[in-house]
Amino acid sequence: MKKILIALAAIILLVVAGLVYVYVNLDSIVKATIEEAGTRVTLADVTVDNVKIETTQNTASIGGLVVGNPDGFETDYAFSLGNISVRLDGSTLTSDTIRIIEVIVDEPSVTYELGQGSSNIATIQRNVESFVQRMSGPTGAGGADGGNADTAADDGTGTKVVIDNVYVRNGNVSVSAAMLKGKKLSSGLPEIHLKDIGKEEGGATPAQVAEEIITALNSAVFKSVASLNVDGLLQGVGDLGKGVTGLIGGAATGTGGVVKDGAGAVGDAVKGLFGGSSE
Repeated sequence: MKKILIALAAIILLVVAGLVYVYVNLDSIVKATIEEAGTRVTLADVTVDNVKIETTQNTASIGGLVVGNPDGFETDYAFSLGNISVRLDGSTLTSDTIRIIEVIVDEPSVTYELGQGSSNIATIQRNVESFVQRMSGPTGAGGADGGNADTAADDGTGTKVVIDNVYVRNGNVSVSAAMLKGKKLSSGLPEIHLKDIGKEEGGATPAQVAEEIITALNSAVFKSVASLNVDGLLQGVGDLGKGVTGLIGGAATGTGGVVKDGAGAVGDAVKGLFGGSSE
């Protein structure tokens, strides 16, 4: 009996120690989880500067979340999401579906890079969509292998979330491409407001949430890029016509600029290239 009591006491101490460790290191655990899961879903390096969770207030903040670029793109990142604040419904934290009252992404920065026959933003969106489809394949959640290669949170069997409101505010977009010779053109990002994510389905997986938010960001980015003054940028990069001839069929010439008639043609063509489709 004494040995049994000692064993039970040891188990209880291990459980308590584990809970204390999780509580004390909760911020770093969440940070590591975001980085690992985000990288797997987007196929781009995801890093986070800091996470601060206030368990008594049911709030969290995430600073310096950066989504890098897929292979083949050269700019520093695709998304730098500034400051993220999250407010939860504390009464749902122990349920299978957690309700998130509000997510605010403040001052995000997006770099739209054209290359590899597509863009970095469109490539990331396709990667996320592919991940979600793979996890919800024809045999059900987790696909043919039952999701053994991924965590329960991703394959649809873990905790899900419903998000009442997502706001993306005060953002900007920069355009980059090899043919722009290092030059960038920036524009404001339209404010984004998403409502009731996962509500109709009774909850969404983290990957499904990422897919919906990135799709909305993608759409906003294209609207911003399509409105940019590409003509002015072309005039500012000197002998650019030679660099874009192969892309738009020789509409431009250049010895220090783009000829008057060519400027409009090149501008329209590049606007279409950047903003005319999701590619």
